[in-house]
Amino acid sequence: MNKVILAVRLTKDIEVKYTQTGKAVARFILAVNRRVSKDKEKQQADFIPIIVWNKLAEVCSKYLTKGSQILVEGHLQTRDYMAQDGSKRYVTEVIAQELEFMGSKVIAGNEQLQNQEQNISQEEITQDTATDEEIPF
Repeated sequence: MNKVILAVRLTKDIEVKYTQTGKAVARFILAVNRRVSKDKEKQQADFIPIIVWNKLAEVCSKYLTKGSQILVEGHLQTRDYMAQDGSKRYVTEVIAQELEFMGSKVIAGNEQLQNQEQNISQEEITQDTATDEEIPF
């Protein structure tokens, strides 16, 4: 079984790109806190690359900004590519299938707060898997 669930914060705003076949794809980095000792105060952050496809990518780009807290469910994927220097590089990333917005969203110039407890399922938005050739970065 290949399943990943992360409670994370976005490290920067999300930008959607489109493949040559017109599929929306967003790639972004999430920060996950990890305790390094029994002392609850000592933590380090891991930075996890996330890939989101189709309508879910567009929704993420529209509603999530740097610092947004989300719950991501997906699976790990490892792929390789040839670097410019000719060496083979490997990338491990999470392919998001479901997202839950956590925390609150500021609306109307910081005057109102609205709770964002929304589930977005990649399956409900009909995700198609894409090949490495379709990834625009």
